[in-house]
Amino acid sequence: MHHLTRILIGAVVALLICGAEGVLFVAGASAAEVESRAVRYSDLDLTRAADVATLYQRISAAAEQACGPRLLTGSHLPQPSYLRCFNDAVAQAVARVDRPALSAYHQQHVGPAKQRDASIARR
Repeated sequence: MHHLTRILIGAVVALLICGAEGVLFVAGASAAEVESRAVRYSDLDLTRAADVATLYQRISAAAEQACGPRLLTGSHLPQPSYLRCFNDAVAQAVARVDRPALSAYHQQHVGPAKQRDASIARR
């Protein structure tokens, strides 16, 4: 009977460890989803194409920082989760600024394939 008790205690401890790791993984994932960066643009004139490009670069840089590591470890391939995060963050920032010139600039950089993928994902 003593041997069976040790096995059961070991199993319970293993389950608790696995459960704790799962909670930490989910907490880490949700923390990454809500991370944000401020992008200042009061110094820019968004009627000028050069300033629109500058703002877009600032937005892209902030999205890169907020979305975490870009590449898969040991690879030159970008992580799918990074790409989703980056594309969503840039699109949301462009929408918040709500300037036609910036939206048009963004559409030029997204390209037709990404626009099609985004419209399919919304369906």
